[in-house]
Amino acid sequence: MIDAKEIIAKTFKIELIINVFVKLSIIGVLIPSIFRGQWLLVFLSSLFLLISFIPTIVQKKFNIFLPAEFGIIISLFLYATFILGELQKYYLKYWWWDIFLHSFSAFILGLIGFTIMYAFHYVEKISISPWLSALFSFNFAIAIGVIWEIFEFVMDQALGLNMQRSGVVDTMTDLIVDSLGALLAAVIGFFYLKGGDSHIVKRIVERFVRINFKNKRRTSNDELF
Repeated sequence: MIDAKEIIAKTFKIELIINVFVKLSIIGVLIPSIFRGQWLLVFLSSLFLLISFIPTIVQKKFNIFLPAEFGIIISLFLYATFILGELQKYYLKYWWWDIFLHSFSAFILGLIGFTIMYAFHYVEKISISPWLSALFSFNFAIAIGVIWEIFEFVMDQALGLNMQRSGVVDTMTDLIVDSLGALLAAVIGFFYLKGGDSHIVKRIVERFVRINFKNKRRTSNDELF
């Protein structure tokens, strides 16, 4: 029988392989683009390469442990967005590609928002209700989604890109699916705090909080929810 430590070790190995593959794929676009003078691709590949290093920077600078699943999700999302979406034209080949990525990213951002609230709960800094936690998770994801739409608009206007594609229709569609993904994360967090069970929360959120804040938890046994 495989124990938990062995599973975690294998997961981190998978994360490393995927992470290296994605970084090499982006570098494989960046270097030729520099020699060809394709400065738009240079900018985009540099941006996505920088984003791929964010988990590593967070871990080293703030000494925060990130579950391997988190790194896998970020790497696969970057690959699906840049390599497949932009370079392989999946956004044009498959009408649902953009919708899928937006809804999935909003779901993950909603879980991140829930993680923030759960961290406060775990160290017993504040007392909140499941409703407030769900509302924060939802609004957190939507706020990031709005910022991204503003970024797309600025890039289109400044660099002549076509990130918004169909303009207002694309923007509103993105925000709608963002809302659905964020709502799903908020609902999962809400029912978990109400005493429900969630493999996602236990596997990623709860483990992340317990490992990073185990030395900061107060001794009070008062239940916050």
